Amino acid sequence: MPSGRKLLPMEQPRLPLQKFAWLVRAMRAFHQDPKIQETASFTAALNRHLEEELKPATINRLESGKADFTIERCSAYEKALGLNALDLVDCYLYASRAQGLTPKTSSARLTEATSTEMELIFRMGEGENLTTPEWLRLAHLYRNRPDLLSRPRIRETFLHKLLDNAGQSFEKEERLVREVLITTGPDVLPILQERLRTDPLRYFTTCEAAGFMTGTQSHEFLADLALGMRDGAVTATLLEPLRRSLQANGRGPAGMEHRAPEFKDYALKILDDTDEFFTAREEAFTFLRWGGFALTGREHARMQSIREDLQQLRLVTGQAWQRELLAEVKKRFISDLSASPLAGAGTPLEIPGVQTFIQEGLFSPERIDRLTASVLIRPWQLSGLLGSSLGAVISQNVDKNNYGVQRAAVRFLTKLMRPEALEPIRTIGWSHIKDDSVRLVVGWALGAGSPEHDASLLRHLGQTATTTATRRVVALSAARLGAHPVLQDLASSTDSLAAAEAQELLRQQ
Repeated sequence: MPSGRKLLPMEQPRLPLQKFAWLVRAMRAFHQDPKIQETASFTAALNRHLEEELKPATINRLESGKADFTIERCSAYEKALGLNALDLVDCYLYASRAQGLTPKTSSARLTEATSTEMELIFRMGEGENLTTPEWLRLAHLYRNRPDLLSRPRIRETFLHKLLDNAGQSFEKEERLVREVLITTGPDVLPILQERLRTDPLRYFTTCEAAGFMTGTQSHEFLADLALGMRDGAVTATLLEPLRRSLQANGRGPAGMEHRAPEFKDYALKILDDTDEFFTAREEAFTFLRWGGFALTGREHARMQSIREDLQQLRLVTGQAWQRELLAEVKKRFISDLSASPLAGAGTPLEIPGVQTFIQEGLFSPERIDRLTASVLIRPWQLSGLLGSSLGAVISQNVDKNNYGVQRAAVRFLTKLMRPEALEPIRTIGWSHIKDDSVRLVVGWALGAGSPEHDASLLRHLGQTATTTATRRVVALSAARLGAHPVLQDLASSTDSLAAAEAQELLRQQ
């Protein structure tokens, strides 16, 4: 560690882009190379990957949340820090959108098709796989100069291949392709609607993109999808964008106008179905609270009858046992870090800001805030160790009946995308799970695993599942892993919907 003042991230990063700034500073602060930790030498290394020239003072402003990142600056950071491509780009795009801002990039000014874009169009037509930056470059060109891609064959190829890419993506890749869809705009929605109708489990996360698009077409897409298609996976990701769309258009809950009774009835039916995707029920609960709907006496009585279940859908922070759990995670992480080779000489064991990520990742009332906390700590070189520490505490200290926290913990660990974070998820998966929603999040997490380690657990989850929702997720994860025997088991099961989905996934293999 260089002499002088310690290089540490901020103490309490609250806004999404503050969390991103925390991440970048934390990655430098705990880097094994002293030259990376020292700002002047790091600036020189960073500038080798940039067309602009930054100064050490600008680096400090970037990493304290007082200056703006761009996609290009994120890419340069990735190269200077030795990260996987798009690790920071992913987080920057996600943080920007979570804070209601449009990510900054030089591609946004693209108005002419140069030889670079022409080559991308040719490669796309030839069936080559494009990288996310390449897709994003074409999306900006499509948005700024739709006339350049107006020929029906080129236009249809672009939109359909973009959605093919979306359907094959998982976690990080899903978030990246979401930005391409947002940039492309509403023209993609008719094709997306058809994909959602025919293959909802592969495409349900793409609904989020519509919430960031402007204009009435995206709003109508979400509203019509909510009222015209009953699929729990889709509901889970369309209600939050619908709220966002209504709010962005200055309408708020009042913007539902004559559709308000339909929306209320829709949300109540989702919430009342305890076998539905818990993520759909989470969002239905939030939607009802946000809309300020007046319930009839009968509706209120029904909600009271499932009150204990509803409490699991809305995590409330500040309770004594939660503070004790957070303190236990902190204690375990400090202990594990002190024994880890990742802790170099002079590494502080109490790291500013880490507790904010854990607390918000586990206990934020809003689903999107919990996901943001976990996504924005993922590339940190200590996130795997943190996940291992958190997972050990959760599996040992959280009551089996507290499935709301179990779910939140598994989702936090899943977003880390670290092999060591899968181990506590497997432990939970093989334990005596009390609620099927926990089986569902474990099953989803195993989509990032391997057939060698996870095929038998997926089969176990499928056999012990009590809901169609969980069996569908197990089928998708098995398809991602290429675990054909698990898919074959589900394809011959008595659950007709899950069996049909498993049969289709087998056909696509």
